[in-house]
Amino acid sequence: MKGLARPLFKAFIFSVILSIAASSIYYAVAQKGIDYTHALPQIFEGILFLNIIIFIMSLPSLFLVNAAYWNNLIVRLLLYFAGPVVFIITALTFKLPPADKAVYLLTGVIFIVVRAVFYYLAVKKRK
Repeated sequence: MKGLARPLFKAFIFSVILSIAASSIYYAVAQKGIDYTHALPQIFEGILFLNIIIFIMSLPSLFLVNAAYWNNLIVRLLLYFAGPVVFIITALTFKLPPADKAVYLLTGVIFIVVRAVFYYLAVKKRK
């Protein structure tokens, strides 16, 4: 399975964009009536760093270039999705304020969903 780096990078870009949008909406709803323009740069920066962390945790999926790993479904799923899943589990176990925990979980779930779309496209292309 060649070309795994490009979908990973695309997933990172889409995830950053969707996470910023979702977190901004969450912050706007949570802080009803408060001007949050001062918080937007911090939201953008925080979401970017969270996605970089998940991206780095997803780098083992590049080992799927090896056909033996790709052909083993369990190994393929572990390598492809373990990084974001571990991120979400870690976010759930840390003692974070509820607002921060929600943003961490939202970012992790968005990354997994975007990666799942690219996984579906890769498997469909492979058949």
